[in-house]
Amino acid sequence: MIKDIIEFKRNQLYETIGLVGLTAEETLTISKELERFMNYHAKINGKTTDMQTNQAKIHVSVLLNILKVISKEKLDLPFELNDQFLKKAEWIRFDMAHTLLHAIIENYGSEIEEYIGECVPIHGIFPKEVQSFHESLKHLDTIFHLNHKSPVYIGEYLPFMDIKNETVLFCYTPHYSSAFNYGIIQGLSKKFNHSLKVKILDHCNGGQFKIVG
Repeated sequence: MIKDIIEFKRNQLYETIGLVGLTAEETLTISKELERFMNYHAKINGKTTDMQTNQAKIHVSVLLNILKVISKEKLDLPFELNDQFLKKAEWIRFDMAHTLLHAIIENYGSEIEEYIGECVPIHGIFPKEVQSFHESLKHLDTIFHLNHKSPVYIGEYLPFMDIKNETVLFCYTPHYSSAFNYGIIQGLSKKFNHSLKVKILDHCNGGQFKIVG
């Protein structure tokens, strides 16, 4: 009976999150953590949401990056997620990252969201051929889709570079705010040690930015 319960939970964790290779003890532990997470997920969505119906996924490195910020800043959240267990998966359901961001923003405001966005370029998947800030802007949409995969449209980044050293970046990212995307721009500038000035032209749908430098 106990073996059947553990196997059921193990399959549930694989289908819901993508975790594999869990021991019986790990399965029971992460199942308890996930239950608290799912209760919060259902609460913010106003109803119980089946995460299995959402096929969009995010690379685990992005989620682990968010958890590093939580640990470093000692943020208090209504649930726990064990990064050692999450490392057993390569791709995680996108809903997990979205709910995690929501919990952080709800408790600590948009400034922490900007900081998390700033950390993303450091730990996410990054093409080796991109070796400068302007190249990273040019290929930002490609970088976005390297760290996300989905059979449906989940957003895009559109940079326009008609004037030398000046870029207008249009972000259409329904799940990531202008604060998060502003942080990404700042993170890219730090990654490549590039000085710039950023003006937010529009906050809607992920933001529109004028980048000079």
